[in-house]
Amino acid sequence: MAYHYFGDVVTFDTTYRTNKYDMPFAPFTGVNHHWQSIQFGCAHLQDETKVTFLWLFETWLEAIGGRHPITIITEQDLAMKGAIAKVFPNTHHRLCLWHIKKKFAEKLSHVYFKKAKFKIEMKKCTRKTYKIDDFEVKWMALMKEDGLENDEWLKSLYEMCSSWVLVYNRRIFFAGMNTTRRSEGINSFFDGFVTPTTNLSEFVVKYEQALKKIM
Repeated sequence: MAYHYFGDVVTFDTTYRTNKYDMPFAPFTGVNHHWQSIQFGCAHLQDETKVTFLWLFETWLEAIGGRHPITIITEQDLAMKGAIAKVFPNTHHRLCLWHIKKKFAEKLSHVYFKKAKFKIEMKKCTRKTYKIDDFEVKWMALMKEDGLENDEWLKSLYEMCSSWVLVYNRRIFFAGMNTTRRSEGINSFFDGFVTPTTNLSEFVVKYEQALKKIM
């Protein structure tokens, strides 16, 4: 029922592993009209391959009555991306902005921290441009100015810019979300119910207790 009313935008995250078997916990999370996080289902995964994601998304889609979300927000993962494209071909797949911003600091520390102007101009380029042409001109100028034209990570990021740069997504409904922090917040919430020693049968009971607490 919750998905019927609030399932237009879904966040999906697999970074939580607090269980006895170190299996990724994968919650499907949304937001309701009170700006509260709500659950649309979850799974424990054996691995994070495309085959596994295909199984999960197909199973979840069947469970929610076959209705595709308008948008799904995830971390950057090629296997996940391929599975989403196949199972949800008409759903807009947006990458978590927080994870990308975090990688800027990791991948480009030599300019991100030492050159304050780069950080400021990158934010203007990716979040404060209102035409695609303007974004592309600013991006290319920034790459040239800081000698980053041949940086492989930036090249790959530019190739998928429509999945995370704001100007490409202004006309798409996101329910005010651009990260997977809702899913990660749910992960933190479950810390009060499960521990690294929790087995799968115990998790089912704890999960139902947690859902009642959320409600």
